[in-house]
Amino acid sequence: MRIAVFGATGYGGIETLKLLVHRKDVEVVWIGSDKQEGKKLVDVIPMFRNTRFASLGFSSQQGELPDVDFALLATPHGFARSIVPTLLEHRVRIIDFSGDYRLPDEVYEKWYNKAVTGNSNNWNAVYGLPELNREAIKEAKLIANPGCYATTANLALMPAVEMDLVDVEHLVVDAKSGVSGAGRNPHLTTHFVEVSESYKAYKVGSHQHTPEIEQTLWEARRRRNGSLEQQEQVRILLTTQLLPIKRGIYVTAYGHLKKSMSVSEVFEIYQERYANEPFVTVLPPGEVPEIRQISGTNQCHLSVHVDDRTETLLVMATLDNLLKGAAGQAIQNLNLMSGTEEATGLSGMAWW
Repeated sequence: MRIAVFGATGYGGIETLKLLVHRKDVEVVWIGSDKQEGKKLVDVIPMFRNTRFASLGFSSQQGELPDVDFALLATPHGFARSIVPTLLEHRVRIIDFSGDYRLPDEVYEKWYNKAVTGNSNNWNAVYGLPELNREAIKEAKLIANPGCYATTANLALMPAVEMDLVDVEHLVVDAKSGVSGAGRNPHLTTHFVEVSESYKAYKVGSHQHTPEIEQTLWEARRRRNGSLEQQEQVRILLTTQLLPIKRGIYVTAYGHLKKSMSVSEVFEIYQERYANEPFVTVLPPGEVPEIRQISGTNQCHLSVHVDDRTETLLVMATLDNLLKGAAGQAIQNLNLMSGTEEATGLSGMAWW
């Protein structure tokens, strides 16, 4: 299959190329970067020296695209909406890493603070969480690749919400991310001196993944239980925090149990839900996930705990924000869309 990668110099774009470089079933024929137009990949990102991608040249992202089967848009929020209609007209199938097509237009405008022009109707985008939408992804023309925090929180809470174990109107998600989650462009708040040996919350009460998590869990619950009344809307209190590490996400999600349950009962539900998922591992009771165990992989590790005193379910989840939270999940979706075995090119082990 012939591939174009937009935003190839960002963290998501680089990880995408790293995942594709050794695949014989893939031909990357075009890479986009407005700032690096005319330069060779190897001169901008030397890690690709002595690989088959070394001589690829960067093109303007607004220029003419050669004949390709898939376009992977590892670009900032707002860019995809300027290019997706043209790509679809040329029958290119798309995986968009940004938030441009994850939400209804009016919700997107509110949470991303970006105006939507024209009548997009999200172009029938499919939300690219394979653990929820695998069959729809296979036939999709446009994939809205999930956000990194949203992927972690959704995988943590989906079984509990689907099985009606917890009060869905008062869910709490405590989420922490490495600095690469902010992207490659430098900012004062992500400068090494500002981040190292420190720790802080950010976008308190306003993080754009909040409605994405609510929407996904609502859909998962609806599919399991049929039509739901308005008062049963899923509500998430999400607090995001910045860890002084390069990559990785750690989520602890809390939900008040609707009935008394043991940790072994909850574990069995989670184990059954994810039994056939190649990239989700439910750890045995008593174990907790660690970022170093998933860094550099497409894996999500989960563990469950029941606090009897407060009748609260705790779910801890961790994944690599650049892989299962971005490029790895995009390649997982690409595999599904192209009819390739889902785990192809995604078998890397943790780096530690």
